Amino acid sequence: MKPKADATTRRAVNGRDEPPIKYPVLNETQLCSRWNLSPKTLQRWRSEGIGPPAWHIGKSVRYLLMEVEAFERKAQVTWRSSAGRALSESSPTAREDAIEQMMQQRPGRRDQIFYSGKETAVITGLPTSWLQQNQERQRLGIPFYKLVNGDVIRFSIEEVFRWEVHHLRPCRIGAGTPVDALQSASS
Repeated sequence: MKPKADATTRRAVNGRDEPPIKYPVLNETQLCSRWNLSPKTLQRWRSEGIGPPAWHIGKSVRYLLMEVEAFERKAQVTWRSSAGRALSESSPTAREDAIEQMMQQRPGRRDQIFYSGKETAVITGLPTSWLQQNQERQRLGIPFYKLVNGDVIRFSIEEVFRWEVHHLRPCRIGAGTPVDALQSASS
């Protein structure tokens, strides 16, 4: 049986393991696993405004790791503020901060490692079809490299992350109410 992939992945290079990649975005399944919750519970919490800010890319719900960790630090005291609002609100610079955080953890450009579509899907949690199907890759504008006369497609995790963060949009709560409007209404 194949082991289940998580946000931290190792890859053997020249017989040695390279440092694990900690992709700074979690999908719903990864956050459920991290917190030992059912997807239904996490979805209900999201609809009630509980938990870290959620983002959409395509039909997928995503969570910036730095916002999850900030929520966890606040949650050590309580899961919900007295006003019933989520304790963690997305800062205006959250996406830029997440990019900078990842860039500080990665090796320099000359040490860049390229990954296949399947490896990139495991590391990022993005749908494999987005990475492996040329038409989807082109439609979405996902950055990739063509090697060996275009026969081999590879991805830079850093560039895919920058693309993803650029395309994230806030999840909406309830009947089309933006998260920010709901939070300011409850203030």
